[in-house]
Amino acid sequence: MFISCIYTAVVTQVHLLGITHSWYFSDLAAAILLVEDSSQGIRGAELTVRPSTRISRDLRHLHEEVYNMEPKSSFNLKERKPLLIKILAVVLLVLLCCNLPGEILFWKLCSEQDRELPPHTEVLVSACKKPVATGVPGGEVLFVHENRSGRMYLLDLRTGEKRKVPNDSLLLDKGIFLSSDLVWLEGSTSRPGGPGYRPHYILDLIDGKRYELLDLDTLPRLEGGKFDPKNYAYIQSAQYIYIHHSKNALIALSADFRTNPNGRVVFSDSAEELVQFMRSFNMDYEAIDYSLRYSNFPSPTGKYIVRNDGIYFSRTNTPIVNLQYTGGRYMGGYYSIGYFRGWYYDESAVVVQEAGYYLFTFPGISSVYYVPSPILKLNLP
Repeated sequence: MFISCIYTAVVTQVHLLGITHSWYFSDLAAAILLVEDSSQGIRGAELTVRPSTRISRDLRHLHEEVYNMEPKSSFNLKERKPLLIKILAVVLLVLLCCNLPGEILFWKLCSEQDRELPPHTEVLVSACKKPVATGVPGGEVLFVHENRSGRMYLLDLRTGEKRKVPNDSLLLDKGIFLSSDLVWLEGSTSRPGGPGYRPHYILDLIDGKRYELLDLDTLPRLEGGKFDPKNYAYIQSAQYIYIHHSKNALIALSADFRTNPNGRVVFSDSAEELVQFMRSFNMDYEAIDYSLRYSNFPSPTGKYIVRNDGIYFSRTNTPIVNLQYTGGRYMGGYYSIGYFRGWYYDESAVVVQEAGYYLFTFPGISSVYYVPSPILKLNLP
Protein backbone atom coordinates (compact mmCIF):
# COMPACT_ATOMS: atom_id res chain seq x y z
CA MET A 1 0.00 0.00 0.00
CA PHE A 2 1.35 3.39 -0.99
CA ILE A 3 0.18 5.31 2.08
CA SER A 4 1.59 3.65 5.14
CA CYS A 5 -0.32 4.03 8.35
CA ILE A 6 1.08 4.41 11.84
CA TYR A 7 1.85 1.06 13.36
CA THR A 8 0.11 0.67 16.69
CA ALA A 9 0.45 -1.80 19.51
CA VAL A 10 -2.68 -2.21 21.58
CA VAL A 11 -2.42 -3.96 24.91
CA THR A 12 -5.59 -3.73 26.93
CA GLN A 13 -6.54 -4.15 30.58
CA VAL A 14 -8.36 -7.50 30.52
CA HIS A 15 -10.01 -9.85 32.97
CA LEU A 16 -10.51 -13.10 31.16
CA LEU A 17 -10.94 -16.62 32.35
CA GLY A 18 -8.01 -19.04 32.35
CA ILE A 19 -4.89 -17.77 30.58
CA THR A 20 -2.00 -20.04 29.77
CA HIS A 21 -1.04 -18.83 26.30
CA SER A 22 -1.65 -15.98 23.84
CA TRP A 23 -1.83 -15.29 20.10
CA TYR A 24 -0.93 -12.27 18.07
CA PHE A 25 -3.07 -10.54 15.45
CA SER A 26 -1.47 -8.17 12.93
CA ASP A 27 -2.27 -6.43 9.64
CA LEU A 28 0.47 -4.01 8.55
CA ALA A 29 -0.48 -1.34 11.01
CA ALA A 30 -1.69 -3.24 14.04
CA ALA A 31 -0.31 -5.70 16.53
CA ILE A 32 -2.75 -6.73 19.23
CA LEU A 33 -2.15 -9.23 21.96
CA LEU A 34 -5.25 -11.18 22.86
CA VAL A 35 -5.70 -13.84 25.47
CA GLU A 36 -7.47 -17.20 25.49
CA ASP A 37 -9.23 -19.43 27.95
CA SER A 38 -7.84 -22.26 30.06
CA SER A 39 -8.56 -23.61 33.48
CA GLN A 40 -5.97 -21.60 35.42
CA GLY A 41 -8.03 -18.59 36.50
CA ILE A 42 -7.97 -14.91 35.49
CA ARG A 43 -4.96 -12.72 34.77
CA GLY A 44 -4.72 -9.04 33.92
CA ALA A 45 -2.55 -6.68 31.92
CA GLU A 46 -1.95 -2.97 31.50
CA LEU A 47 -3.03 -0.98 28.40
CA THR A 48 -0.31 0.87 26.50
CA VAL A 49 -0.08 2.40 23.01
CA ARG A 50 3.31 2.91 21.37
CA PRO A 51 4.78 3.92 17.99
CA SER A 52 5.64 1.16 15.55
CA THR A 53 9.31 1.07 16.52
CA ARG A 54 8.38 -0.10 20.00
CA ILE A 55 5.74 -2.71 19.15
CA SER A 56 7.89 -5.76 19.74
CA ARG A 57 9.14 -4.54 23.11
CA ASP A 58 5.61 -3.70 24.30
CA LEU A 59 4.31 -7.10 23.28
CA ARG A 60 7.17 -8.94 24.97
CA HIS A 61 6.65 -6.83 28.08
CA LEU A 62 2.94 -7.57 28.14
CA HIS A 63 3.58 -11.23 27.53
CA GLU A 64 5.75 -11.33 30.65
CA GLU A 65 3.16 -9.37 32.67
CA VAL A 66 0.39 -11.76 31.65
CA TYR A 67 2.31 -14.81 32.78
CA ASN A 68 3.48 -13.22 36.04
CA MET A 69 -0.01 -12.15 37.17
CA GLU A 70 -1.70 -14.03 39.96
CA PRO A 71 -4.83 -15.89 38.83
CA LYS A 72 -8.23 -14.98 40.17
CA SER A 73 -10.79 -17.55 41.02
CA SER A 74 -14.08 -16.35 39.60
CA PHE A 75 -15.54 -15.94 36.14
CA ASN A 76 -18.38 -13.63 35.13
CA LEU A 77 -19.56 -13.85 31.50
CA LYS A 78 -21.52 -10.62 31.76
CA GLU A 79 -18.39 -8.74 32.82
CA ARG A 80 -16.28 -10.37 30.13
CA LYS A 81 -18.62 -9.80 27.14
CA PRO A 82 -18.51 -5.96 27.07
CA LEU A 83 -14.73 -6.09 27.33
CA LEU A 84 -14.47 -8.48 24.38
CA ILE A 85 -16.66 -6.13 22.36
CA LYS A 86 -14.33 -3.26 23.21
CA ILE A 87 -11.30 -5.29 22.15
CA LEU A 88 -12.92 -6.17 18.83
CA ALA A 89 -13.85 -2.52 18.34
CA VAL A 90 -10.22 -1.54 18.86
CA VAL A 91 -9.10 -4.16 16.34
CA LEU A 92 -11.58 -2.94 13.73
CA LEU A 93 -10.66 0.68 14.36
CA VAL A 94 -6.95 0.02 13.89
CA LEU A 95 -7.57 -1.96 10.70
CA LEU A 96 -9.82 0.78 9.39
CA CYS A 97 -7.19 3.41 10.09
CA CYS A 98 -4.61 1.33 8.24
CA ASN A 99 -6.64 0.54 5.12
CA LEU A 100 -8.82 3.62 4.76
CA PRO A 101 -6.12 6.04 3.54
CA GLY A 102 -5.13 3.68 0.73
CA GLU A 103 -8.75 3.22 -0.31
CA ILE A 104 -9.37 6.95 -0.30
CA LEU A 105 -6.30 7.55 -2.47
CA PHE A 106 -7.32 4.80 -4.92
CA TRP A 107 -10.86 6.13 -5.35
CA LYS A 108 -9.58 9.67 -5.77
CA LEU A 109 -7.13 8.68 -8.51
CA CYS A 110 -9.44 6.33 -10.40
CA SER A 111 -12.26 8.88 -10.27
CA GLU A 112 -9.91 11.41 -11.83
CA GLN A 113 -9.20 8.91 -14.59
CA ASP A 114 -12.94 8.67 -15.28
CA ARG A 115 -13.31 12.47 -15.41
CA GLU A 116 -10.19 13.55 -17.27
CA LEU A 117 -10.93 11.77 -20.54
CA PRO A 118 -9.10 11.86 -23.88
CA PRO A 119 -10.83 13.76 -26.72
CA HIS A 120 -14.07 12.39 -28.20
CA THR A 121 -14.46 9.59 -25.67
CA GLU A 122 -16.96 8.44 -23.05
CA VAL A 123 -16.65 5.87 -20.27
CA LEU A 124 -17.83 2.31 -20.82
CA VAL A 125 -16.29 0.74 -17.69
CA SER A 126 -14.92 2.79 -14.79
CA ALA A 127 -11.22 2.77 -13.95
CA CYS A 128 -12.24 2.07 -10.34
CA LYS A 129 -13.07 -1.50 -11.37
CA LYS A 130 -9.51 -2.03 -12.67
CA PRO A 131 -10.88 -3.31 -15.99
CA VAL A 132 -9.11 -4.89 -18.94
CA ALA A 133 -10.81 -4.94 -22.36
CA THR A 134 -10.41 -7.64 -24.99
CA GLY A 135 -11.86 -7.22 -28.46
CA VAL A 136 -14.37 -9.63 -29.98
CA PRO A 137 -14.83 -9.83 -33.78
CA GLY A 138 -18.09 -8.34 -35.00
CA GLY A 139 -18.21 -5.63 -32.35
CA GLU A 140 -21.44 -6.82 -30.77
CA VAL A 141 -19.78 -7.56 -27.43
CA LEU A 142 -16.58 -6.80 -25.54
CA PHE A 143 -14.84 -9.17 -23.14
CA VAL A 144 -14.18 -7.44 -19.82
CA HIS A 145 -12.17 -8.62 -16.84
CA GLU A 146 -12.58 -6.51 -13.69
CA ASN A 147 -9.42 -7.08 -11.69
CA ARG A 148 -10.81 -5.45 -8.55
CA SER A 149 -13.69 -7.92 -8.21
CA GLY A 150 -12.38 -10.74 -10.38
CA ARG A 151 -15.53 -10.67 -12.54
CA MET A 152 -15.37 -11.70 -16.21
CA TYR A 153 -18.20 -11.08 -18.65
CA LEU A 154 -19.19 -10.11 -22.18
CA LEU A 155 -20.41 -6.52 -22.28
CA ASP A 156 -23.19 -6.18 -24.86
CA LEU A 157 -22.37 -2.95 -26.71
CA ARG A 158 -25.97 -2.57 -27.87
CA THR A 159 -27.80 -2.99 -24.58
CA GLY A 160 -25.13 -2.71 -21.88
CA GLU A 161 -26.05 -6.17 -20.61
CA LYS A 162 -23.30 -8.18 -18.92
CA ARG A 163 -23.36 -11.78 -20.13
CA LYS A 164 -21.85 -14.54 -18.07
CA VAL A 165 -18.99 -16.60 -19.50
CA PRO A 166 -17.99 -20.16 -18.59
CA ASN A 167 -15.61 -20.55 -15.69
CA ASP A 168 -12.77 -22.00 -17.77
CA SER A 169 -9.26 -21.92 -16.30
CA LEU A 170 -7.65 -21.04 -19.66
CA LEU A 171 -10.06 -18.34 -20.79
CA LEU A 172 -8.38 -15.37 -19.16
CA ASP A 173 -4.74 -16.10 -20.01
CA LYS A 174 -4.99 -18.16 -23.19
CA GLY A 175 -8.33 -17.13 -24.68
CA ILE A 176 -8.48 -15.39 -28.09
CA PHE A 177 -11.97 -14.61 -29.33
CA LEU A 178 -13.08 -15.86 -32.74
CA SER A 179 -16.64 -14.64 -32.32
CA SER A 180 -19.09 -13.77 -29.57
CA ASP A 181 -19.68 -17.51 -29.09
CA LEU A 182 -16.29 -19.12 -29.75
CA VAL A 183 -12.86 -18.71 -28.16
CA TRP A 184 -9.56 -20.24 -29.23
CA LEU A 185 -7.70 -21.51 -26.15
CA GLU A 186 -4.10 -21.38 -27.30
CA GLY A 187 -2.10 -24.54 -26.66
CA SER A 188 1.53 -25.00 -25.75
CA THR A 189 4.40 -24.76 -28.22
CA SER A 190 5.78 -28.16 -27.21
CA ARG A 191 4.97 -31.32 -29.15
CA PRO A 192 2.60 -34.06 -27.96
CA GLY A 193 4.33 -36.12 -25.31
CA GLY A 194 6.76 -33.32 -24.50
CA PRO A 195 7.00 -31.63 -21.11
CA GLY A 196 4.19 -29.18 -20.46
CA TYR A 197 2.28 -30.13 -23.59
CA ARG A 198 -1.25 -28.74 -23.80
CA PRO A 199 -3.41 -29.09 -26.94
CA HIS A 200 -5.31 -26.25 -28.60
CA TYR A 201 -9.03 -26.04 -27.90
CA ILE A 202 -12.13 -24.23 -29.07
CA LEU A 203 -14.27 -23.11 -26.12
CA ASP A 204 -17.98 -22.83 -26.85
CA LEU A 205 -19.31 -20.00 -24.70
CA ILE A 206 -22.87 -21.25 -25.13
CA ASP A 207 -22.46 -24.67 -23.50
CA GLY A 208 -19.03 -24.21 -21.88
CA LYS A 209 -17.57 -27.25 -23.65
CA ARG A 210 -14.04 -27.54 -25.02
CA TYR A 211 -13.31 -29.06 -28.41
CA GLU A 212 -9.73 -30.14 -29.04
CA LEU A 213 -8.19 -28.92 -32.29
CA LEU A 214 -6.28 -31.14 -34.67
CA ASP A 215 -2.81 -29.61 -34.96
CA LEU A 216 -1.72 -30.05 -38.59
CA ASP A 217 1.89 -29.50 -37.55
CA THR A 218 1.84 -32.87 -35.77
CA LEU A 219 0.81 -34.84 -38.89
CA PRO A 220 3.43 -36.90 -40.75
CA ARG A 221 5.71 -34.84 -43.02
CA LEU A 222 7.26 -35.54 -46.39
CA GLU A 223 10.91 -36.23 -46.91
CA GLY A 224 13.03 -33.35 -45.70
CA GLY A 225 10.38 -32.32 -43.17
CA LYS A 226 8.18 -30.60 -45.75
CA PHE A 227 4.49 -30.15 -45.05
CA ASP A 228 2.34 -32.59 -47.02
CA PRO A 229 0.14 -30.51 -49.39
CA LYS A 230 -2.68 -33.02 -49.13
CA ASN A 231 -3.25 -31.84 -45.57
CA TYR A 232 -4.35 -28.47 -46.90
CA ALA A 233 -7.66 -30.21 -47.57
CA TYR A 234 -8.49 -29.80 -43.90
CA ILE A 235 -8.39 -26.03 -44.40
CA GLN A 236 -10.04 -25.94 -47.83
CA SER A 237 -13.09 -27.76 -46.51
CA ALA A 238 -13.57 -25.32 -43.62
CA GLN A 239 -16.38 -22.81 -43.44
CA TYR A 240 -14.75 -20.39 -40.97
CA ILE A 241 -11.07 -19.44 -41.10
CA TYR A 242 -9.21 -17.11 -38.73
CA ILE A 243 -5.63 -15.82 -38.81
CA HIS A 244 -3.72 -14.37 -35.85
CA HIS A 245 -0.77 -12.49 -37.32
CA SER A 246 1.26 -12.07 -34.11
CA LYS A 247 0.99 -15.77 -33.26
CA ASN A 248 1.47 -16.98 -36.85
CA ALA A 249 -1.53 -19.25 -36.50
CA LEU A 250 -4.54 -20.22 -38.61
CA ILE A 251 -7.69 -21.81 -37.17
CA ALA A 252 -10.14 -23.50 -39.53
CA LEU A 253 -13.58 -24.76 -38.53
CA SER A 254 -16.18 -26.67 -40.51
CA ALA A 255 -19.89 -26.15 -40.01
CA ASP A 256 -20.07 -29.40 -38.03
CA PHE A 257 -16.82 -28.93 -36.08
CA ARG A 258 -18.49 -29.83 -32.78
CA THR A 259 -19.20 -33.39 -33.95
CA ASN A 260 -16.42 -33.76 -36.52
CA PRO A 261 -12.90 -34.01 -34.99
CA ASN A 262 -11.34 -33.40 -38.42
CA GLY A 263 -13.43 -30.30 -38.89
CA ARG A 264 -11.49 -28.21 -36.39
CA VAL A 265 -7.79 -27.65 -37.05
CA VAL A 266 -4.94 -25.29 -36.22
CA PHE A 267 -1.93 -24.69 -38.44
CA SER A 268 1.22 -22.65 -37.79
CA ASP A 269 3.34 -20.82 -40.35
CA SER A 270 4.52 -17.26 -40.89
CA ALA A 271 1.57 -14.88 -41.14
CA GLU A 272 2.65 -13.84 -44.63
CA GLU A 273 2.64 -17.45 -45.82
CA LEU A 274 -0.76 -18.06 -44.27
CA VAL A 275 -2.26 -15.01 -45.98
CA GLN A 276 -0.65 -15.98 -49.28
CA PHE A 277 -2.08 -19.47 -48.96
CA MET A 278 -5.58 -18.06 -48.45
CA ARG A 279 -5.21 -15.83 -51.51
CA SER A 280 -3.95 -18.66 -53.68
CA PHE A 281 -7.13 -20.63 -52.97
CA ASN A 282 -9.30 -17.52 -53.19
CA MET A 283 -10.55 -18.03 -49.66
CA ASP A 284 -11.61 -15.41 -47.11
CA TYR A 285 -10.44 -15.26 -43.52
CA GLU A 286 -11.11 -13.13 -40.46
CA ALA A 287 -8.35 -11.28 -38.61
CA ILE A 288 -8.29 -11.81 -34.84
CA ASP A 289 -5.10 -9.95 -33.87
CA TYR A 290 -6.06 -6.64 -32.23
CA SER A 291 -2.50 -5.57 -31.41
CA LEU A 292 -1.90 -4.01 -34.88
CA ARG A 293 1.74 -5.04 -34.59
CA TYR A 294 1.87 -6.97 -37.85
CA SER A 295 -1.43 -6.22 -39.54
CA ASN A 296 -4.20 -3.67 -39.79
CA PHE A 297 -7.69 -4.40 -38.52
CA PRO A 298 -10.82 -3.88 -40.66
CA SER A 299 -14.20 -2.75 -39.39
CA PRO A 300 -17.09 -5.27 -39.39
CA THR A 301 -18.24 -4.35 -42.92
CA GLY A 302 -14.76 -3.49 -44.21
CA LYS A 303 -15.61 0.19 -44.66
CA TYR A 304 -12.78 1.33 -42.40
CA ILE A 305 -9.42 -0.02 -41.39
CA VAL A 306 -7.46 0.65 -38.20
CA ARG A 307 -3.74 1.24 -38.47
CA ASN A 308 -1.15 2.11 -35.88
CA ASP A 309 -1.46 5.85 -36.53
CA GLY A 310 -5.25 6.12 -36.98
CA ILE A 311 -8.38 5.00 -38.81
CA TYR A 312 -8.75 5.16 -42.60
CA PHE A 313 -11.37 4.63 -45.28
CA SER A 314 -10.47 1.27 -46.81
CA ARG A 315 -11.08 2.18 -50.45
CA THR A 316 -9.56 5.65 -50.61
CA ASN A 317 -6.95 5.36 -47.87
CA THR A 318 -8.22 8.69 -46.53
CA PRO A 319 -7.71 9.22 -42.78
CA ILE A 320 -10.82 9.70 -40.68
CA VAL A 321 -9.09 9.56 -37.27
CA ASN A 322 -5.52 10.81 -36.85
CA LEU A 323 -3.18 11.47 -33.93
CA GLN A 324 -4.61 14.93 -33.45
CA TYR A 325 -8.09 13.46 -33.06
CA THR A 326 -6.92 10.95 -30.45
CA GLY A 327 -4.81 13.47 -28.55
CA GLY A 328 -1.53 11.93 -29.72
CA ARG A 329 -2.47 8.35 -28.86
CA TYR A 330 -1.38 5.60 -31.26
CA MET A 331 -3.92 2.90 -31.99
CA GLY A 332 -1.41 0.06 -31.94
CA GLY A 333 1.34 -1.13 -29.66
CA TYR A 334 4.63 -2.72 -30.65
CA TYR A 335 5.42 -4.57 -27.43
CA SER A 336 1.97 -4.72 -25.87
CA ILE A 337 -1.61 -4.09 -26.89
CA GLY A 338 -2.23 -0.48 -27.89
CA TYR A 339 -5.04 2.06 -27.53
CA PHE A 340 -7.37 0.18 -29.89
CA ARG A 341 -9.33 -2.71 -28.34
CA GLY A 342 -12.16 -3.36 -30.78
CA TRP A 343 -14.81 -2.09 -33.16
CA TYR A 344 -18.37 -1.07 -32.38
CA TYR A 345 -20.99 -3.17 -34.16
CA ASP A 346 -22.33 -0.19 -36.19
CA GLU A 347 -18.88 1.25 -36.97
CA SER A 348 -19.79 4.52 -35.26
CA ALA A 349 -16.99 4.12 -32.73
CA VAL A 350 -14.12 1.97 -31.54
CA VAL A 351 -13.37 0.68 -28.06
CA VAL A 352 -10.11 2.05 -26.64
CA GLN A 353 -8.17 1.80 -23.40
CA GLU A 354 -4.88 3.33 -22.38
CA ALA A 355 -2.37 1.48 -20.28
CA GLY A 356 -2.49 2.50 -16.62
CA TYR A 357 0.41 4.26 -14.95
CA TYR A 358 2.42 4.06 -11.75
CA LEU A 359 2.15 6.93 -9.32
CA PHE A 360 5.82 6.69 -8.38
CA THR A 361 8.72 5.27 -10.35
CA PHE A 362 12.17 4.82 -8.88
CA PRO A 363 14.70 4.50 -11.71
CA GLY A 364 16.54 1.21 -11.59
CA ILE A 365 14.53 0.00 -8.59
CA SER A 366 10.79 -0.37 -9.04
CA SER A 367 7.46 1.30 -9.68
CA VAL A 368 4.78 1.48 -7.01
CA TYR A 369 1.04 2.10 -6.78
CA TYR A 370 -0.53 1.24 -10.12
CA VAL A 371 -3.37 3.50 -11.27
CA PRO A 372 -5.74 1.77 -13.75
CA SER A 373 -7.46 3.34 -16.73
CA PRO A 374 -11.12 3.15 -17.83
CA ILE A 375 -12.46 1.38 -20.90
CA LEU A 376 -13.66 4.04 -23.31
CA LYS A 377 -15.77 4.50 -26.41
CA LEU A 378 -14.02 6.67 -29.02
CA ASN A 379 -16.68 8.16 -31.27
CA LEU A 380 -15.77 8.57 -34.92
CA PRO A 381 -16.30 11.96 -36.61
